[in-house]
Amino acid sequence: MKYHLHENGWTIMADDFDFRSATQDDVNQMARLLATNTCVVIRNQHLSVEEELRAISMFKNPEPWCAPDEPDYINYVIPESNGLICRVTGELNEHGEPGIAGHVDEMTWHCNQPWNKDRRPLVWLRGVRGTKGSRTSWNNNILSYNDLDDVTKDKIKDLQFTSKKGMENWGGITTGIEVDDYTPNLVQTNIAGKKGLFLPFLQIERFKGMTKEESQKIIQPLAEHTIKEEYCYHHDWEDGDIVIAEQILGIHKRWRFEAIEKRLLHRSVFDFPDQDYI
Repeated sequence: MKYHLHENGWTIMADDFDFRSATQDDVNQMARLLATNTCVVIRNQHLSVEEELRAISMFKNPEPWCAPDEPDYINYVIPESNGLICRVTGELNEHGEPGIAGHVDEMTWHCNQPWNKDRRPLVWLRGVRGTKGSRTSWNNNILSYNDLDDVTKDKIKDLQFTSKKGMENWGGITTGIEVDDYTPNLVQTNIAGKKGLFLPFLQIERFKGMTKEESQKIIQPLAEHTIKEEYCYHHDWEDGDIVIAEQILGIHKRWRFEAIEKRLLHRSVFDFPDQDYI
């Protein structure tokens, strides 16, 4: 797999890559890059569902969106994907239902299910059609953590947080049910030994042992720091683009898009394939 770095200095941009002919070695190399750089971009991937499933299967433990007997299955799941690919779109299906994130407004900074201790850390998004003019941004919380001063690092090193399950307003005000049976560490070391921040700041309810108000005094300056321009990659979509991102030491946002009913992305989540990462 050949690649170069984006002008931001850290996002991996694959060169002349085709998932239809990718080998397991190619995917393993991509996974190592995800573990160290948090985000890989692959363009011109006009895949069938069968080809997309082949690519996803070379990672580990792809997770179904939901069980086939759940009502959301027929609304959100791509047919013939065994539940492993879901629709991200405002387009109505044959049942008159949009996919996930089918609203025009910004879907602000978040990550995949921070309240779930068994969640998959890698998120795959593939632009299928109608994507031009839309934008999604990712950040790198390995780099943002590295740039913190030592006093701050010492202050936050042992913090754990509870999460909000559910976000009713993606425009910046979040609500949800507090989940306190899983309290992940704010500072984490990933599979490649990279230390960084697990900071889905709009989905955090509070730090363990603190009130919401006390927690916000720590969360707010950290949030402002981690979404500085040098830690962000902004992706302006074209049909056929794939972005895979590590969602422990990184979060993402989708910008407002008026033509959301014409935009279709495919989404899958999975784990790092088994191999040596350090």
